[in-house]
Amino acid sequence: RAPAWPILELCSCESVLLFLNMHRPRGICLALRPLQSPLHKHLLQSPWLVGTTASVPLQGLSALQHRSFGTTDGPFRHLKPNEIRPGFVNRKKHYNEVLIMADIRKLLETAQEVLSQPSREFPKPFWEVLAKRCIQSMHLLKPMELAIISRTFDVHNVELKPRYDVYHPIAEQARCSKHFPGLAILVLAEVLPRKLDAEKADLNGLLKMLGRQAADVMWELSVSHAVRVLEALTVAGIRDAPLCSRVARKLAAQLEVRGAVRLEDLAAAASAFAGQDHRDLPLLLSIADATAVLCEEALSSDDAAEASRRVLDALEQLGVDDVPQHLRGVAARAAEAAIAAAAMGRGERLQAAEDTSTDASASFSLEDLPSGGSRPRETR
Repeated sequence: RAPAWPILELCSCESVLLFLNMHRPRGICLALRPLQSPLHKHLLQSPWLVGTTASVPLQGLSALQHRSFGTTDGPFRHLKPNEIRPGFVNRKKHYNEVLIMADIRKLLETAQEVLSQPSREFPKPFWEVLAKRCIQSMHLLKPMELAIISRTFDVHNVELKPRYDVYHPIAEQARCSKHFPGLAILVLAEVLPRKLDAEKADLNGLLKMLGRQAADVMWELSVSHAVRVLEALTVAGIRDAPLCSRVARKLAAQLEVRGAVRLEDLAAAASAFAGQDHRDLPLLLSIADATAVLCEEALSSDDAAEASRRVLDALEQLGVDDVPQHLRGVAARAAEAAIAAAAMGRGERLQAAEDTSTDASASFSLEDLPSGGSRPRETR
């Protein structure tokens, strides 16, 4: 039905069409051919315009049909671009490829590219734009993506203003997330305690939640990764007995295979169990025996002395009395070998310095004297 507009009674058909094309009120459908539009036919045949339709020239209506508009949104937008301007092509604008308007895919690609270049220095504006966009998209990131972003900023040790701090939003989003992968737990447990202020963020609650998640996905973590998660909880002062029992069973299963656990992992596990007050005597004795065997194989290295010392300290802290004498002897020999190697290294450095000074004195000649043929005056 025709809209009840009193002003249309005083307008000509040309004015009505001009009004429709320019103002486009809600409820009016624009058409390319006004004479064939059902709405315009109804308006022309309505009793409101009976006295004016006879005086409307058809030339004016045809001129309105070919009227050009300066914007892309108009009554002629259904036409193809080549019909309006030959050769005109609407090029696609990939705004998601610009970092300041990047989507999740572009953010992760950028983070992985930056992670692959740890020695390269990126400009500070780049980090500000990346941090700003990450903060804006933080609610869309999954736990593994949170770990990638946090590791990216941690590896390059980026120092930005407080408003560009990404670690606090990462902690908030991680606290609301579920089903963490093993690697995400490892990265977040290592990075967030070093970058967050414990007073401003509920760091202990977050680490406890990560510990529970790690106990559920222990099959995704290796022995070294599980021990590192346990060390992160120990440094934060959190005791997690279920996680300790899971890590202990995993380590006990790996110790049955020769060479499956490295020497530094054994020392780290003993220290972590001591920090957690987890006194599993059969496991601790197995760690001591495996450490003694590996230290004998690498007796002259500094790692052997350090690992044996850490294991002995952990056993003493847990109150283990039956410390294998074999481990004590290996630790003593490893310490002596480390001292001898250090003394030999100092001797080699001194000998190299003496050889360098001897070569410099031997290369001295008369050409090094001042020009003019005069010898330096002797001083009494």
